[in-house]
Amino acid sequence: MEKKSVFSFITLNRVGKSDPVQKELVSAYAARKGLSATIVEGRYSKKKIWRERTALAKLIERLQPGDALIVPAANLLGRDAADRISCVGAIIAKKASLHLADSGMVLDGAALGEQGSSLFTLLYLLASSLAAPAETPGKKKKPGRKPKRRRGRPPKRRRPGRPPKKKVGRPKKKRKPGRKPARKKRVSALQGRFKKEILTIRKYLRNNFSVRTIAEMLDMPYQPLRALIKRHPTLSGLLKSRGAAD
Repeated sequence: MEKKSVFSFITLNRVGKSDPVQKELVSAYAARKGLSATIVEGRYSKKKIWRERTALAKLIERLQPGDALIVPAANLLGRDAADRISCVGAIIAKKASLHLADSGMVLDGAALGEQGSSLFTLLYLLASSLAAPAETPGKKKKPGRKPKRRRGRPPKRRRPGRPPKKKVGRPKKKRKPGRKPARKKRVSALQGRFKKEILTIRKYLRNNFSVRTIAEMLDMPYQPLRALIKRHPTLSGLLKSRGAAD
């Protein structure tokens, strides 16, 4: 006697890992029915039909007459009602049994036979026609009907041949061709701090502090600070009067 196979199909979660809730549900159902099931996992998609879901399509393709397929719920078999009916019809056509673990319902394909497969095909066609959006043609205007006139004063029309009024005032200055607009000077963070600490730096220089010491006390880089002091009109004189190389 040929041994019949039992499969359990569960869907993966969003990050592609096993769903422990579904696995526990089908395992508990198989234990109650005394079945030893091989678990097959695959992704669920709201966009793809069941035939485009590789794991589910291959599993249904390998079903043999008398095999059993356990799923946690019917909604995992398709993206909508028509797609689920099509999937169940394919399982019934294989003469395999479908077990829904959440409701305990069993559909035996061998018992339903050809009539059951034809019934699910009919249900699929009905569900597909109900799911298709009905065409709602727009309203057609009656022939010869003029469009409604807008309320309010009509816009003033210029007299033919009359030139438009010239604007009063000085004309705008035109920029010389090829002249680019002046670039805005960017002030670095160090320059901003330097401007804020000028009084402190002047005080330290008058007290014969070296530039390196001032840089360490103010937590500023030595070389850039020295360059800024040299370019400054008053601080550079204090630096030269000290005669310090720092």
